[in-house]
Amino acid sequence: MGRVIFVTSFKGGVGKTTLSANLSAVLAGMGKKVLAVDGDFGMRCLDMALGLESEVVYDINDCITGRCSPEDAIIHCKSNLAFLASPMWKPKDILPAGYFIDLFKLLRTRYDYIIIDSSAEESPYYLAFASAADDALVVSLHQSMSIRAAEKTGIKLRTLGFRNLRLIVNCYRPDFAEEEALPTIYDLINLSAIRLLGVIPYDNNVVIDQEQGLTAFSTSDKTASSYEAAIYNIACRITGKNVPLFHNVLKPKRKKSYPLN
Repeated sequence: MGRVIFVTSFKGGVGKTTLSANLSAVLAGMGKKVLAVDGDFGMRCLDMALGLESEVVYDINDCITGRCSPEDAIIHCKSNLAFLASPMWKPKDILPAGYFIDLFKLLRTRYDYIIIDSSAEESPYYLAFASAADDALVVSLHQSMSIRAAEKTGIKLRTLGFRNLRLIVNCYRPDFAEEEALPTIYDLINLSAIRLLGVIPYDNNVVIDQEQGLTAFSTSDKTASSYEAAIYNIACRITGKNVPLFHNVLKPKRKKSYPLN
């Protein structure tokens, strides 16, 4: 049975969609069967991050309401990676969480990992997706206020029954941390009760790649970007490998040295 990972934060703009798209792509590149699911009803963006904006016909709400089968709605975008969209507009009728749980029970049998890109608001849809997930990645920016929002998110997730929570710090600025203008890694660990899983440095390549619908390791550059190396490390840890926090991140290696398909 596949694992369902809920990528979340109650603070918008922290990079949930970017992480969801790139983590899904890297896990697929490792040979895992991956389904990326947009869980942000009414604010769909994961299709753009995956370069699939013009491919969506049906969405997850169509599956749940019986208007189509999961096979009709799921888009197979590259080897081992598939995508299931959310509706562009919030449906009038809110379906019980049990419908979502039943759908994901089926999808678990087909994929090794299902990555859900959540909304930033605690809506009935947010709670329904959360009820179908096993683990949660709480995303925060490299700021004390964003860490506080991550803590609030973690408190809510624990009340929902989550036991495996992990923190991802996005847009980390090592130079600012060294100057004590922003928290250091040790400060971030002390500020949060959520265990740190990964740190993604600030990298202009993220914006450039995402605008083109390109995910990590899909460009022709010979050397990996810092964000690509960080995402790769996070994917390794999710699959059970022990990797140092900044392994090859600040000085990434050539792409051919990363064992990806």
